[in-house]
Amino acid sequence: MSYISINQASKLFKVSRNTIYARIKKGDMTKNSDGLVSVQDMMRLFGNKADKKATEQAVTELLNSTNNIEQSIEHPKANNEQLLLQQIEQLKLQVEQLEKQLEYVKANEAWLKQQLDQKLIEHKNHEKKGLLGRLFG
Repeated sequence: MSYISINQASKLFKVSRNTIYARIKKGDMTKNSDGLVSVQDMMRLFGNKADKKATEQAVTELLNSTNNIEQSIEHPKANNEQLLLQQIEQLKLQVEQLEKQLEYVKANEAWLKQQLDQKLIEHKNHEKKGLLGRLFG
């Protein structure tokens, strides 16, 4: 089922918006959750007032342009999706590189602590002794 806005319907079928709202309120036609009305309802209720061929042609053109707009909206979505997937892959590579750097830094830190501990042990062994310690020690 095809839907158009109330403004578009009033222009295509040459009736006022108030008339359309009155028919909706009366229950002759309905509008969906987006506030759009059915083209079929409009044709049923107001098709006799306007030239049918011109109205059908205008509705067809409007629906085709709407479909083209929807397709053009979906096309960038696919491009955006591809770009986002590429960015995700790049970020994954960056995370892997950072994890490798972190492992290297941790290994380097462990080695430096080991070297520091050896220096502290050597330093304790070479304490200077006083005169009496050297004579009797």
